[in-house]
Amino acid sequence: MPVRLVPVVGSALGLVLTVVLVIGAAIGSPVLAAVAGGLLGTAVLAVQLDSWRRVRSLRTYLRDEIRASRAPAQPTGAAGPSEADLLGAVQLLQAQYTGRLDRMQAALDDALARTGSRADHDPR
Repeated sequence: MPVRLVPVVGSALGLVLTVVLVIGAAIGSPVLAAVAGGLLGTAVLAVQLDSWRRVRSLRTYLRDEIRASRAPAQPTGAAGPSEADLLGAVQLLQAQYTGRLDRMQAALDDALARTGSRADHDPR
């Protein structure tokens, strides 16, 4: 199964089990409600355990990558990015982020101004 479909299938399964749980409780069938609730709880536990396992493996991977990057690298003739390059990249990202915040603030101010002008003309 493609990785992109896993959340969709999991959400659909959770919704189906929730609907079965509600139907079981509505028609007064405690066995149906208990089975659906148990399956839903088991699915939630399985997802939580899988996410815990993935976090642990990511920590191990990152620790190994950090150790490998700290090891003395053999010169290959290609120089890595300089401090000025990194500083420039950070400043570019900061400028883009600030620009987005400025546009968002302008849109919010415009929306508030339009809402305020509607409230002035509203006879309620």
